[in-house]
Amino acid sequence: MGGLPKKAQQLEELRKGKKAVLALDSGALLFKEEKIPPDQQQQLTTTAQGIVSAYNRMSFAAVGVARQDLAAGLAFLLSLQQKSDFPWLSANLVSRSQAKPYFKPHLVLRKGGIRIGVIGLTGPGPDAILPQKDNAVILPWDDVLPKEIAVLKGQTDMLVLLSNLPAPINRKIAETHPEIQLIVQAGTGSGNLVPERVNNTLITQVEQQGKSIGILEVRWNRHSRKWEDPGAKNLLLDKKNELDRLGWQINRYRKHGDPKLAFKGQAEVLAAYEELLAQRERLDQELCRLTKEENSRNAQGAQFSSFSHHFEAMRKELPDNPAVRAIVNATTSEVNRIGKNAAKARIADSSGENQKGSSGNYAGSTACTGCHAPQFAKWRGTQHAMAYDTLEAKGQQFNVQCLPCHITGPAAQTGQEMLALAHDLRQVGCESCHGPARAHTLQPAVAKAGRPTMDTCLRCHSGEHDDRFVFAEALSRLRCGAD
Repeated sequence: MGGLPKKAQQLEELRKGKKAVLALDSGALLFKEEKIPPDQQQQLTTTAQGIVSAYNRMSFAAVGVARQDLAAGLAFLLSLQQKSDFPWLSANLVSRSQAKPYFKPHLVLRKGGIRIGVIGLTGPGPDAILPQKDNAVILPWDDVLPKEIAVLKGQTDMLVLLSNLPAPINRKIAETHPEIQLIVQAGTGSGNLVPERVNNTLITQVEQQGKSIGILEVRWNRHSRKWEDPGAKNLLLDKKNELDRLGWQINRYRKHGDPKLAFKGQAEVLAAYEELLAQRERLDQELCRLTKEENSRNAQGAQFSSFSHHFEAMRKELPDNPAVRAIVNATTSEVNRIGKNAAKARIADSSGENQKGSSGNYAGSTACTGCHAPQFAKWRGTQHAMAYDTLEAKGQQFNVQCLPCHITGPAAQTGQEMLALAHDLRQVGCESCHGPARAHTLQPAVAKAGRPTMDTCLRCHSGEHDDRFVFAEALSRLRCGAD
C-alpha cells in the first residue's frame, strides 16, 4: 500500500490541471498472487479492505476484476463490492447455473464531451480459484466480448477494455475488434508497457500494486475514431526518457569520483560503466535523427486522434495525500496488530514445533564472525544490518508482507515462522547474499559460501521496491572483501 498516498496526490494534482480525468484500473489490485497462504489470510484481506478505502477516496471510475482479486474467494470480493464507491467490471465472470454476471459487464461514462464505454474481462485459468460452491465460471472472452461490443454500439464514441487476459490474447482482440480503441491490461506481466498500436487499438499496462501511475493524454476525434500513426513523435519521447535513465545511472558511478580510479581493479564494474557510455552515445545519435524527422513531419492528419503518455513512479520525494496516508497508516497498523497476536499465539503454543523460529540451513550472521570478522564488521555498518530495525521503527515488524525483504532466509519461512524467527536472522544478513551457511560453518573447505548474483538482489530490489537499483554499483559499494 506504500505508494497509494502518492498515487492519490498525483491524481489530485492531475484533476486540478486537466478538465477531464478518467481514473481506471484493470485489476490485480488487491493481491499479488492468485492463492493466499492460509496463515496470511487475515493480514492480506485487511490490506485489501484498506486498498478499497483508498480507491474510494481517489474517485476511481471503474476497476476490472482480475483473477488475483479473487484470491480470497468470490464471496470476499462480492462483499468488498458493497463497500466500493466504484464499480468492479467483469463481463465473463458469471453464475454457472444462470449465466448472469456477478459484476457489471460494462459502463458508459462521459468525459470531456466524449462518451466512453468501458468493458471488463477476467482472465482464464485453473478452476481451483472458483470452487464448486461459488457457482461461478469464467467464460471464454470470444463468447462474451462481441455481444458487449454490439450492446454498446451507438452508445459510445470510444471503447476501452480492462483486460486480465494474457498479452497474446489482447493482441488478438486488437486485431479482430478495431471497435476497441484502448486495451489496458493487468495481472499478466510485470513492469510498465509503453502504449503499442495494434490495428486501431492501443495496448498498454501499468505495473502492479500501485508502484506507478500511467498517464495517457488523449485528443480524440469521435467522428473518425482512428488513431494517427505516432511515428517519430512518441519514439522521440521514449528515447529521451531512456537517455534520462542512462544519465542517472552514469551519475551513480561518478558519485565516487572518476570511475576509472574509483573502480580500478574492478573490471566487471568498469565494463558496465563503459557500456552505459556507449549506449548514451548511440542514443544521442538516434535522437538527432528522430528530431530531424519530427521537425520535418507534415502537419496533416488533424482528422485523426492522437495521444501522449508517461509513467510516474511513486518516488519517495513525492508528497502524500493526507487522507489516503491516514487510511494506509490505519490499515498497516491493524495488519501489524494481527501479526503480533499471531506471533504471540505461536510462541505460547506449547505443542508448536521450533518455537524460536525455523532457521533450516541458516546459521545466522554471528556464526560468521569467527573466520570473517572484518567482513562482519563492514556488514554491521550497512543498511542491510538495520533492515529489521526499519520495520520496528515503523511498527511493521509483524507484517508478513514486509518481512521477507527485512530478514534472512525468507524462502524457507511461512508467515507464522517469519513472525517467530530467531533473533540472529532478523535482518538482511550474510546468508541473504551468500546463501544458507550452516553446512559451511561445520565444513568451511567443503561447503563453500555462494556468491551474490543480480537475481539474488532483485528478489527485493525490484521495480516495485527500488526502481533505481544498479547491480554493479551496489556490488562495488557493498562488497565485503570475501573470496
